[in-house]
Amino acid sequence: MGAVREHLPGRPHWRCRACGAHWPCQPAKLSLRREYRGHTLALVFYLAISLREAVDDTARLGRTPDLAALTDRFMSWVSSPRAPAEKG
Repeated sequence: MGAVREHLPGRPHWRCRACGAHWPCQPAKLSLRREYRGHTLALVFYLAISLREAVDDTARLGRTPDLAALTDRFMSWVSSPRAPAEKG
């Protein structure tokens, strides 16, 4: 039986090492949701740090980072934690 490959970012291009899709790929998103369940703020911090590293890597490769596209790719799929309903 083959080894299970984790969907981790391959730097400096930020493609998934397992499937080659832009990271975070769909399997990585599912894994991160499980890993950070109940800790959305920690997930947001992790993704923000990864986003910054992706921007820096893109610039080091001599390309102009598309900040809007990278921000969307790294952050848009994370749902914010729901605030408790106010009692009235």
